[in-house]
This record gives sequence, structure tokens and C-alpha cells, in this order.
Amino acid sequence: MAITKIAQVSWILTFVLLLLTVNYGEAVWLTIPATGGTKCVSEEIQSNVVVLADYYIVDEHNPEHTPAVSSKVTSPYGNNLHHQENVTHGQFAFTTQEAGNYLACFWVDASLKLANPLTLGVDWKMGIAAKDWDSVAKKEKIEGVELQLRRLEGLVQAIRENINYIKDREAEMREVSEKTNSRVAWFSIMSLGVCVVVAGTQILYLKRYFHKKKLI
Repeated sequence: MAITKIAQVSWILTFVLLLLTVNYGEAVWLTIPATGGTKCVSEEIQSNVVVLADYYIVDEHNPEHTPAVSSKVTSPYGNNLHHQENVTHGQFAFTTQEAGNYLACFWVDASLKLANPLTLGVDWKMGIAAKDWDSVAKKEKIEGVELQLRRLEGLVQAIRENINYIKDREAEMREVSEKTNSRVAWFSIMSLGVCVVVAGTQILYLKRYFHKKKLI
């Protein structure tokens, strides 16, 4: 009976774990035209997050002679985090130093003549999804429900950090919006004041002109 309950708890935890990890790992498929060009994928990530990614070419038309691609990953401030050329499969890993949009771009050498478009798969993992739980289990000698609880604890912590990051971004955007609204209001007041001064000046000028011409 106890074993059955433990198994049920383990399945429940596994199910919850799978639901929660959906937002921390994703597969992206990009199509590079036969005429060439660059395809990019971006992800908004907060600071101090581990990012792992695998990318590979899927060529159904000519699997034995798969064309190579080049790749480059840059940070929000334009720093080069990864650069590799002429590969059919590659990986990159880094820990984010600043929050913002991280950009990964892929392209084919312009000298290559492709008969068909290329399909590129990118397996992008972040944060808790990028952690090697097998190594953790071996190092700390935990397994089963205890391991699932440890993973669930890590996911909850990651979700809490994400929520705090979203709140901080919302506060920044609200502050920027309030400053913009304040500047627009002052600009409107100044514009109205200029219009009043100009209108008053025109009235005085016309009044003097009519007096001078003895029209009034």
C-alpha cells in the first residue's frame, strides 16, 4: 500500500514537473531559403540564467551531403557569446550577464548553391531545464520522490525569480510611461502658451495697424 502511494505521488510530481518545464525549454524550427540569407531567433532572458542550446541541419532531400551553416549569438549589449562557421551540428552555452533579448542568428555561405531550402532545428533550454539532474542525483545520492521534489523546488524558485523579473520590468515600463506622459503634458502646456502669446501678438499688431490706417 505504501509503495502504491509513493508511486502515485511520484507520478503526480512528474506530471507537475512536465507542466512547469514547458516555458523553460523549447524547440524552434527555422527555414533558410535556398537563395541564402540569415535567420535569427531571440529570447528575452533575465540575468544569471544558464542557457544551453543545440542546433542542427535537417536535410531530407540530401541527407548524405548536408550543407553547413554558420552561427552567431549576441547579448543585449552586442557582446559576442558564440561564433562558429561551417558546421552541420553545433552547441552553445553561456550564463547571462545582463537582462534583455539574446539573439542567435544562422546563415549559409553565399558561395553555396542550394537546390532546396534548409531546415534548422534549435533546442533552446534555459534555467532549470538546462540543469543536469542526473549529475545532481549521483552527487547527492538522491532518487525517486526526493529527486522529483528537488527538481520541483528548483522550478518553483525559477518561477518566483521570473515573476519578480516581470514585476521589475513592469515597474520600469510604468515609470517610463509616467515620465513620457509628464513630458507630453508639459509640452502641451508650453505649446498652448506659445499659441496664446502668438495670438496676442497678432491681435496687438493688427490693432495698431488699423489705428495707424485710421480704419478703427
